[in-house]
Order: sequence, then C-alpha cells, then structure tokens
Amino acid sequence: MALLEQSLDPGWFAAIAAGDVVAQKKPAPDIYHYVLDQLNLLPQNCLVIEDSQQGLQAATQAGLTTIITVNRYTQNQDFTSAALVLNHLGEPDQPCSVLSGKSQKINYLTVEDLAKLL
Repeated sequence: MALLEQSLDPGWFAAIAAGDVVAQKKPAPDIYHYVLDQLNLLPQNCLVIEDSQQGLQAATQAGLTTIITVNRYTQNQDFTSAALVLNHLGEPDQPCSVLSGKSQKINYLTVEDLAKLL
C-alpha cells in the first residue's frame, strides 16, 4: 500500500490484494480466488499477466487464462500451460516476440488480442 499511496491513487483499483491477505502464497491459487471473490468475477471472463512459473501455476489452478512475459530470471521456466508467452508486452515502436501460444502475429498486445484469448 505504501508504494501505491506514493505512486498512484489506490482509489483507481476495485481490489488490492497481496500475499498477506490469503492463507497460502503462490503457487497456491488463493490470491486469485480472493480477487475473483472481491470483484464478483468468473475465471472464464478474466485474463492474468504473470511472469513466473509459480504465478502461472496459481492462475491456472484458479481457472484463469494466463499470459506470460518472461524475464531473464524466468525465461527458462515451464510455461506450457500459458495461453501466450511473450518477451514483453510490446509497444508500437518496440515490437514484442511471441515465444509460444495461440497467436503468432502480435507486435504489441492490444485489447483486441486480449479478447481473442478469452
């Protein structure tokens, strides 16, 4: 909360959750179940962006479609259950690379791309 309060307006968010509000941390799905309950959402209507195998495991156990953005620490982890794996989300002038997944023609992730993954 301290970081949010210093950087952004926490009022922008409908729910804020961290590992200290659930019994088990990732790779357990508890944090995702908590947020889904807080927002009264169904997993099939949501997408998650994660960057680690533990995050992917938590999200998929909660029934959530997951996009992975790798980093140098996680790039060799197993992301086979992810809907899409990218090196980053991309920008119009800095295209991303699709490392695996359903869509192979993405230069940068758009709302239209996200809708296709649901």
